[in-house]
Amino acid sequence: MSQQQIKNRINSVFNFSQLLDTLSTINGKLKRVLYPFLLQIVLCICIAIPSVWGIKKVWLSMTELHFFKVSPTTFSFQIPPWINERFSADITRIEALKKQYGMYENNLTSKIADIYSDIVLFNKVDSIKRTFPNKLNIKLVLRKPAAIIKSKNTTYLVDDECVLLPKEYYPLSNTDYEYPYIQSNKLDRLPLYGNKWHDKRIKAGVELIKFLRANNIHNLFKILAVDVTNVCKRRTKDKSDIILWTENNTQIRWGCSSLYKEPNELSDEEKLQNLLSIAKTEGTTLKKMEYVDVRWKKPVGKQWTKINDISGKN
Repeated sequence: MSQQQIKNRINSVFNFSQLLDTLSTINGKLKRVLYPFLLQIVLCICIAIPSVWGIKKVWLSMTELHFFKVSPTTFSFQIPPWINERFSADITRIEALKKQYGMYENNLTSKIADIYSDIVLFNKVDSIKRTFPNKLNIKLVLRKPAAIIKSKNTTYLVDDECVLLPKEYYPLSNTDYEYPYIQSNKLDRLPLYGNKWHDKRIKAGVELIKFLRANNIHNLFKILAVDVTNVCKRRTKDKSDIILWTENNTQIRWGCSSLYKEPNELSDEEKLQNLLSIAKTEGTTLKKMEYVDVRWKKPVGKQWTKINDISGKN
């Protein structure tokens, strides 16, 4: 077969000119469809970008309006009876707080929570919620005094975690924590406000006061002071780690704290039963008693020496 015949046969099978015409037709149709579509997309993008920018600018302008601003000076707090009015004034003038906050500000609640968490008067920030358009619902847990500590001529305040509190924000005459107070002739180094006082005497005193109040013993026996001077000192059989003083100047020798008690020491509950058993015969005022000792399984006591008895001996 000649070369020309082979070429003619191939052309008969693959008609290249016809194929090119077909492709050209398809290409033309695609252009007619795609070009308007692409033009529409470009127009949409050109419209969308300025629109989004404009909407964002309008939104930012609206959020900057005074209507959506909240100021710490407008914060109000429900003050419990055991904290004074100075608190409500000072708590809105914290240096770390800005003069104003925008309600739509990023991380607004966490920023304010972090500031209040560093204030020694607060145990924790319970929650902060935005109430639109311009209010914040803030729930703070305040540190409440648990005991007054008297050492020589100085008075301190601590909460139930032995955290030292500033006295200027709390009235010292308060039935919730005024009595019994903790008494000690010696205390460990004073911590900074808002820090725990790592003194075994104070910790023992706070723990015992919580027990007395839970059972209303401080009111029943008119206990004024819990003397913790000898807590964890070198112990002797005669000396009591803790002594409770009543308003009649009667000693209640309590013994060791439940936190640092000796192996054979009675529990606080057992000591309480001993004290109540003495009260059955002597009365809860214990006014005839110089001291009662509840450290042993069988409690003991000593009555005041009568003046008549002393003059009779002379």
